[in-house]
Amino acid sequence: MFPLPSLTDEQRIVIDRVAVLSRERFAPRAARYDADSTFPYENYADLHAAGLHALAVPREHGGVGADAVTYVHALREIAKGCSATALTFNMHSTVTTFLAALCTEEQKRRYFGEIVAHGARIASITSEPEQSFRDKFVLNTVFRPAGDGGYRVAGVKQFCSLGDAADYFFVTGILEGKTSARDGVISAMIPSRDAGVKIEGTWNAVGMRGTISHTIRYDCLVDPANVVGAPGQYLTIDLQGFALGYAAVYLGIGEAAFEYMTEYARTKTQRPSTEPMSHHPLVQRTVAEVGTQIRAARLLLHEAAGVKMAGDREAIMLAVNHRARAATGGRPRHPEGDAARAVASRLARGPGDAAGQRPVPRDRRQAALRPARGHPRVPVARHGRPTLVRLSSYRTSPSIFATGNRPGRSIEAQTATAGGTAIPGLVSR
Repeated sequence: MFPLPSLTDEQRIVIDRVAVLSRERFAPRAARYDADSTFPYENYADLHAAGLHALAVPREHGGVGADAVTYVHALREIAKGCSATALTFNMHSTVTTFLAALCTEEQKRRYFGEIVAHGARIASITSEPEQSFRDKFVLNTVFRPAGDGGYRVAGVKQFCSLGDAADYFFVTGILEGKTSARDGVISAMIPSRDAGVKIEGTWNAVGMRGTISHTIRYDCLVDPANVVGAPGQYLTIDLQGFALGYAAVYLGIGEAAFEYMTEYARTKTQRPSTEPMSHHPLVQRTVAEVGTQIRAARLLLHEAAGVKMAGDREAIMLAVNHRARAATGGRPRHPEGDAARAVASRLARGPGDAAGQRPVPRDRRQAALRPARGHPRVPVARHGRPTLVRLSSYRTSPSIFATGNRPGRSIEAQTATAGGTAIPGLVSR
C-alpha cells in the first residue's frame, strides 16, 4: 500500500516472494486456523516449498541467510496474511540465529540440514509460570549433570508457541549449583518426540489460537550432542531478534487492518447516504491520520533493522527496544504498537457494532490490538453532502490537521505533497 524504503534488488526479491505467498495462500486460510485452534501446517509447507522456511539459516548451510532488513519486511508481509504464522515463524527464525551463534559446526550441519531439507520447526520455550521480566529474570528450569556429559532437564514452560507442531524445543535453564546466569545459563535442543515431554493443550487466545502456544512440562535426559553452547555463552550473543520480529509482526497486523479499513470505507454506505463512507471528510481524515502512523512506524522499523545490521550491540539494544520491542503493546508511545492499536481502534469505530461480526476479518483484530471500549463511532454523511477535499499525498511523518468538522462545512487538510504517495481509498469528486 505504501512504498517501502530503499532496498537492494536482492532484498526486494525475497520480500516480494513472501508477499505473494502471504497474500495468495496464507490470508485465505487465516480465519480457519483461528476458528479451529489449529497450527498453520499448510503455510509452513508452502514456505518450505518456496525455499523460505530457512530464511534465517546461513547461506553456507543452504539457507537464505536473510539480513535484518529483509527479515523484518518479510515477516511483516507474512503477518498481513496470517498473524499466527508470522508469530510462530519469528520464534523459529530467531532461534535459528541463536543456533548459528552457539552451535558447533557438527550441530549446525545437523540442525540446519533438517530445516533446509525437511522443514524442521524449532520452538523457543523460555517463559515460566510466575516469571516476570519486570525485575530479575529467574529461571526455574535446572540442568542437572547426568554423569556422561549430558544433563537431566526438568521444568515447565508456558506460552510455548508452535506447541506440539515443533520438531525441537530450544530450552534454556540454569546449571545445578550455579547462582548467576553469567556462568550458569545453558541451553539444549530437546526433540519434541522425547518421551519426557508432556504438552498441555490449554492455549485459547482470541486471534492467536493458531500459534498453539501451549504449556509444556518436561523431564528429559539430554545427550551431550544436543547441549547448545557453553555455560554462560547464551548471554554473550545478540538476543534482540525476538523484539525486532515482534515489531514487524504487529505492524503487519496493523497494515492488514488498515487495508481492510480503507476498503471498507470505499465500498460501505450507511443510510440515508447513498455514497460510500470514503466521501465523508471525517473518514478521510481518519484514514490519513492512521496511514501516517503506519508509514512512520514502518520507517522506524526499517531503521532499527539497519542498526542491527551495523552490529553495534549497544546501539542495537537502544534501537530495537526503544522503537520495536514495545510493539507487543506493553508500553505507550512506541510507533509499531501504537500504529497497530490505532488501526484496530479506528476499525472498530467505523463499522461500529459490526466490527465484532463477520465478514470483518477476525484475524486482523488480534487480541493484543484490542481497541479501547467506549469510543464513538466515525460519523457518516447524514446531514447533506459535505464539501470534500482530496488528501492525495504525504511524506514521512507529515502533519495532517482537520478543522470545521460540523456537517456541511469543509475540512481543510495540510499535507506535504512533494514526492508524496497517494493514500488509497480517499476520493473527493
